[in-house]
Amino acid sequence: MRLDHVSGELSCGSRYGSSVTESVAGSDPTAAAEGRTLRVAFVVGIFPVVSETFVIDQVAELLERGVAVEIFSFNRGDQENVSRRYFEHDMAARTTYLDYPLGWGRRFVHAWPRIIRLARARPALLRRILNPLRYGRWALSLKLLYWAEPFSGRDFDVVHCHFGTVARDFVPVHDALGLNAPLVTTFYGIDVSKVFREESPRFYDELKRACSRYFVMSEDMKRRVVASGFPPEQVHVHPVSVAVEGYPFKIRTLADGDELRLMAVGRFVEKKGFDDLLRALAIVKERASRPVSCVIVGGGPLEPELHELSVSLGLDDVVRFAGLRPVEEVVQLFTDMHLLVQPSKTAADGDME
Repeated sequence: MRLDHVSGELSCGSRYGSSVTESVAGSDPTAAAEGRTLRVAFVVGIFPVVSETFVIDQVAELLERGVAVEIFSFNRGDQENVSRRYFEHDMAARTTYLDYPLGWGRRFVHAWPRIIRLARARPALLRRILNPLRYGRWALSLKLLYWAEPFSGRDFDVVHCHFGTVARDFVPVHDALGLNAPLVTTFYGIDVSKVFREESPRFYDELKRACSRYFVMSEDMKRRVVASGFPPEQVHVHPVSVAVEGYPFKIRTLADGDELRLMAVGRFVEKKGFDDLLRALAIVKERASRPVSCVIVGGGPLEPELHELSVSLGLDDVVRFAGLRPVEEVVQLFTDMHLLVQPSKTAADGDME
């Protein structure tokens, strides 16, 4: 398969499915002649995650277009509050977890069934993934064994890694397995902001050599990625999208004296700017000529601080924290609001969108 035919089609949004199916199928004469199903592997850090609905949407769109999708996750997520599409497509059954016991003793004991399976089926692969001269700490820690063994015997047309840090960890797996499938990486934010600031300039060197295409969210993100040594011809701007038909249109009206209803959605981390939103709402409460309310949907590490800040600013009658909600409930909440407020900023550690 020639990946140059699909460089502009492997999108990050809900239209990923139809684009990649038509483009790859059309550029893969072997698959077309055989009439076989296109096979895509998603490699993610955690799955499922309520704040990463875009991954669930991509899987669902592909499946609905007849593409075979398998999900490989380094860590186990939480099904609470995730999109109903996760359950409608039984994505749990399509997910293989690459996690391993943290303690060396348990990890060694649980490694033996994997070692025996590979020794019988693919002894050459077993020798490679346990070779410390080639893979160093990945081999010695047995992490590469836990990561690579589930891929043994499986073949894909494309391997799509979500987040650069995930792709970086997957590079030795791709190499050890000798996968023919091209490797594609989508960057989303922290992986090309905070990482560039805190890690060595060589942090992504192996990924730069192994990956065929990179997708980023904006022209600014592309500028930063290219400035960090990624080949510009392989970096494509393709922001996350949504299916607008899933957000029903409604005319909003606001008569004199009516309450202005606001809403904000996101993870409670510094770069999302919820602290700035609360301070702005305190100013609005003091100066506005009409009642104002704001529903904040989300959760995260800064939740206690945000609740305390809201109380200290006297916003109990303005702000309602609604917690984490499935995306379908969030869309329903939208219909009762006048405005969606979405602040953003660069965090102290360099993390930004």
